[in-house]
Amino acid sequence: MVVSIMLRGLLQAGANAAREYEKGTIKELILSPARLWAIQVGKILGALVLNSVSVLVVIIVIVFLIGIWPVYWDELLGFTVLLMITFVALGTLIGTLVRRRQSVIPLSIGMTIPIFFLSGAFGPATWGDPVIGFVTQFQPVYYGIAIFQHAFHDFTTTQTGPLYDKIILIGFAVAAVLGSVIALRSTKGESSLR
Repeated sequence: MVVSIMLRGLLQAGANAAREYEKGTIKELILSPARLWAIQVGKILGALVLNSVSVLVVIIVIVFLIGIWPVYWDELLGFTVLLMITFVALGTLIGTLVRRRQSVIPLSIGMTIPIFFLSGAFGPATWGDPVIGFVTQFQPVYYGIAIFQHAFHDFTTTQTGPLYDKIILIGFAVAAVLGSVIALRSTKGESSLR
């Protein structure tokens, strides 16, 4: 479920942000009276709306078709939104930096697969190789898997626990949003030089 949220968020938001550069509409947005953070937050919110449909389908399949019922529905829904914000903001950042849909798509897919295996999808990452266990703690999928394990099964699979996992994921989300705003700010500087 976490990888599905990650891949959809990166692809949807990254392609949307890159399309702005390919079609040249980013110049109009930058020259508008809107603040840069409002432009990026608007892009993120738009991609969240589009992404929420596919995430809802995944939740329906997992819960109602496969029959894996969450112990904590509130955690499931809250953590889903938090992860969507994180990955949509990262997708917006990638699209803003790369600026081409042809590059965003393979980059997003190429990042998702190794992160999936490193993040502890088949068991807590910290139980294996200590180097991989250490490295995996610096990306949000590790904490996303842990909080969904808690929401669905009441398992705690990280040393930090659900409360700190949530705080760490909020930090990733804030950093991703700020990173995309800073990337757009650098675009504004480049366009003013031209």
